[in-house]
Amino acid sequence: MTRRTPLATSSTGRRTVVRRLVPVGVLGAALALSACQTQSPVQTDVTYNAADGVPVDLGAVQLRDLVVIGTGKGKPGVLSAAVSNNGAQAERVAFALPNSQPVYATAPANSSQPLSDGSQVQLSQVPVEPGDVVQLNVQSAGARSVVVTVPVVPADNYYSTLSPTSAPTTASGTSTSDTSSPTTTATP
Repeated sequence: MTRRTPLATSSTGRRTVVRRLVPVGVLGAALALSACQTQSPVQTDVTYNAADGVPVDLGAVQLRDLVVIGTGKGKPGVLSAAVSNNGAQAERVAFALPNSQPVYATAPANSSQPLSDGSQVQLSQVPVEPGDVVQLNVQSAGARSVVVTVPVVPADNYYSTLSPTSAPTTASGTSTSDTSSPTTTATP
């Protein structure tokens, strides 16, 4: 005759074991889940650019979300950024690609506005395709020159209204444009 022995002596003994293990399991889960935070810092504690472009600080003049909008390699490109001037005087800002003539924009005193608002600040020839980056030299009279790596984006979605136009030329054949706020020219 075979005799079976029960696995647990009684149901009250089983309840006691469960009552003791549940708090230990909850504590273990809480420790395991809180350990994730030590390996993943809170994103608001990490500085990052929440835009397509890059920031540039030139003393009283600050540029935010600076990008080049282009349609192809060797074609014109338009600069886009938010420009603020906290100074009491207007500042002239120069932008230049390597081995290129600079283009200029004027940031009015005590103002904040888009760089290519009423007129385009246009580079005559972008050396890369959209999706790549270019080195851009940016300078104002009140600050030293800064070289930044600027993304080149295609002229679509919210950049579609800033699609580059053909650059106007002067009698000498050089590219130039001169408009009001912001002022842009290709000659010093």
